[in-house]
Amino acid sequence: MKKHLELLGSVGVGLAVALGGAGMAGAADTTIKICHIGSTDDEDHKGSLVFENFVESQTNGAVEVEIYPAGQLCGNFRQCLESVQLGTCEITGTTVGGIANIFPEIQVTDLPYIFPNDRVAEKVMKSPFMDEVRKAVLEKTGTLRLMGLNNTGGWRDFFTIDVTIKTPADLAGVKMRTIESPLQVEMVNLMGGNPTPIPWQELYTSLATGVVIGTKNGITDIVNMKFHEFLNRVTLDHHAYMFLFWWMNDDFLQGLSPDLKRVVAAGFHHMTSMASDDPKFTALAGYAAFKEKGGQVYVPTPEEKAQFVESVQPLKQWYVERFGDKWLKLLEESIAQAEKEIEEEDARLLN
Repeated sequence: MKKHLELLGSVGVGLAVALGGAGMAGAADTTIKICHIGSTDDEDHKGSLVFENFVESQTNGAVEVEIYPAGQLCGNFRQCLESVQLGTCEITGTTVGGIANIFPEIQVTDLPYIFPNDRVAEKVMKSPFMDEVRKAVLEKTGTLRLMGLNNTGGWRDFFTIDVTIKTPADLAGVKMRTIESPLQVEMVNLMGGNPTPIPWQELYTSLATGVVIGTKNGITDIVNMKFHEFLNRVTLDHHAYMFLFWWMNDDFLQGLSPDLKRVVAAGFHHMTSMASDDPKFTALAGYAAFKEKGGQVYVPTPEEKAQFVESVQPLKQWYVERFGDKWLKLLEESIAQAEKEIEEEDARLLN
């Protein structure tokens, strides 16, 4: 960690000087508040801490960053977005479900099995596709600017209580928590399950009381939130890559000096880089904790995985009928470009 912070410190020395030198020391002139619903063990919170350290150090304390995790300022994604729009806080992060009420087209990134692996998804995060998302959401809201993305919790898999999901047939009648996204609800419907949208902060109680007996999440989210006190089965079908979208109040951003804007942009880069990589490591301890509690891990065979993929094929048409094919085509083009770049990178490395 010390080495990482030293690296961050070296990146913006010139900016710190440009921002006012010794005159910037002392009380903060500007405060940036980050509000999110993740726990303090969550990679999104860790990324926020990296942002805080970078921005405060590169401005010699002229900018103070305050972080409000675990729903302290807003209890769910919708409330957090409203807080950013109203200026109660300047930055928040949401999953697809959190922004889908405002920009439902973004659900295209949640089409099951559309991303083949982490490398492709990570390239898409910084692709022209996301530039179009930024433009569209800002145009629609006037206030929400997409500043960066990271993975949050790994891949979505099926976690259940006493039920092992080997094929879609095993989901028949299972009360499965989904995010608040019509596409995710339809996905579980197509597999024969009983989809139940529940806000993140209510999921622990819902599992404890049997409102649902399963959820679609990643292992770090499960363990960080203590859901493995109830959940004891997981099927690693990797049906969705979990993006976290970081939104900032655009009026606040545009009110900053050009130098401060560059510091903030660099801060988001460091935040999202760290947060995306963290789940790959913390997942190791997550699975260990899950198994220690008696949890069982199942990996579908290729034949079983094919059944999952086949069962949700109608979802593309479901999406196009509601939102047109523009965003699906853009995303598929972005994925194809990412795969081409990866193939070229591997060729340089291996040939």
